[in-house]
Amino acid sequence: MTHAEIVFTLYAPDKPGIVKTVSDLVLGEGGSWLESSLTRLCGQFAGIVHVRVPAANRETLLEKLRDCAAQDIVITIHDENFSHHEPGQAAANQLRLLIEANDREGIIDEIASALAARQINVEKLTSSCESASMAGYPLFRANLKVQLPEGVDAQELERILESVSDDLMVSIKDGHDD
Repeated sequence: MTHAEIVFTLYAPDKPGIVKTVSDLVLGEGGSWLESSLTRLCGQFAGIVHVRVPAANRETLLEKLRDCAAQDIVITIHDENFSHHEPGQAAANQLRLLIEANDREGIIDEIASALAARQINVEKLTSSCESASMAGYPLFRANLKVQLPEGVDAQELERILESVSDDLMVSIKDGHDD
């Protein structure tokens, strides 16, 4: 039996049952949920999902996914031209970062610019601002998973990021640790 893979994004006002609704559709067409990244933020629920379905059921599943709009779940299909990899496949030059600094306008742009200038790919980014316990000013915190290009190692990455500002602190770990 041949299979088709589908990648789609979803977006909806957060409420219980969104994942169940979508997973029921995939399962109903004989599909498997391969990997996903889903999150709730500011009352909204969004993410990206990668599924495999029997090729004969592909079009039916796509139609059912599009019909989720009637339940306020907006699904956009991205199943063409995506690069395939095995779920959980780790790249050799993958690192995890924890970045902390005083919060300020443009801090994400400063970090992203420094990384992009050296062709460092951001594979995952979560960020938050919280009150610094003793100082009382906002503290920016970001967790990233990055892919380093050849010629850039962990020490160079640390130097690149710490050059963004004097108050920026970075902690680097092997990207294979989850």
